[in-house]
Amino acid sequence: MTFDATVASLLADESSRQREFPVVRERTYLAHAAVCPLPACVVAALGDYLKEVGRGGQFEYLHAAAEAGAREIAAELLGVTPDEIAFTTSTSAGLGLVAGGLDWKPGDNVVFAQGDFPSNVYPWVDLQRRGVEAHPISLDAEGPVTVKELMRHVDGRTRLVALSSVHFVTGARLDVDEIGAALRSRGILFCVDAIQSLGAMPLSARQVDFLTADAHKWLLGPQGIGILFVRRSRFDSLHPAAVGWKSVVANKDFSRSTFELPDSARRYEPGSLNALGLTGLHAALSLLRKVGVDNIGRRLDALRAVLVPALIAKGYQVVGVSGSASSGASEPGSTSGITSFRAASDALTTALQKQLDERRIVVSLREDPSGRKCIRVAPHFYTSDAEIEALLDAV
Repeated sequence: MTFDATVASLLADESSRQREFPVVRERTYLAHAAVCPLPACVVAALGDYLKEVGRGGQFEYLHAAAEAGAREIAAELLGVTPDEIAFTTSTSAGLGLVAGGLDWKPGDNVVFAQGDFPSNVYPWVDLQRRGVEAHPISLDAEGPVTVKELMRHVDGRTRLVALSSVHFVTGARLDVDEIGAALRSRGILFCVDAIQSLGAMPLSARQVDFLTADAHKWLLGPQGIGILFVRRSRFDSLHPAAVGWKSVVANKDFSRSTFELPDSARRYEPGSLNALGLTGLHAALSLLRKVGVDNIGRRLDALRAVLVPALIAKGYQVVGVSGSASSGASEPGSTSGITSFRAASDALTTALQKQLDERRIVVSLREDPSGRKCIRVAPHFYTSDAEIEALLDAV
């Protein structure tokens, strides 16, 4: 199955939209910051692969093209080279690989955001058993971490800063390039959890040392497969946290015992890869390449520009929007695909989410950094204007 429609033409042709994204036949799906429904092209690619391996063994040549293609497109999305891309099982696995692979010294410290998703907190807290100091930044505010704020928390012993490109509840979007450049000037490593941005908006890794994201949210791929970017200049300083038969240059010479790591991020892939996951990831990345991430970002900006003023007009508080602002307009590059809002009380917010679920409008119930319940809305580029109106009518 191919997908060659522009965003506009897809939204103008409801039969095509339903064919390419079957979920819209039954639900208004606004929970891509949680898990995505699989597009038809991804389901078809998975089905074709399963039929093929059902007729024979699961040999590597059957997924070799998907592996190479996924590596190429992932690198393209980040503005890096394919040899700097490794495949992991999840964002957590990627972050854990970074935390476990660096040669930490007692007294080093790592700076991260308290109130971030736990995947980007626990690996750094766990380093305390190795004598590393954990320095969390409080996220009481609903905006992103700024360079000025961050620099108050780093010092001469800061080895690494770990932040999310987009906060999983507030939707606050980090200026990755600005922060990365500031840290680079101080000789501090920068690790980015990109799961809430990769596939939803343009994202560059040119000022990043390590970046990871898995496929099951904005990338529109299956669970259990993700990518890890490691800057080539960091290969020597990031030792593979696990090594295996695939970690070495001569991985097909089973009688050889010479331990020689390849000059690529493949050194971080110790064993057989998730072939089914790679097949789905390649199909999903190919879809995003055809649509264009720039186009996706503009579409999500346009949907937020409708959501924010409408929710405020209905008396809800939109997380990260102060006062009674009536416009959804924001500074370019400051917002994401996530819009979270809350009612007057946690009980009302929780009840509203249940009502939406009963109407087959899929959103997520979360807590903001202050601990208050909120409803998180996360559409994607194929979400129609009518579906946004259905949400607004329901609330």
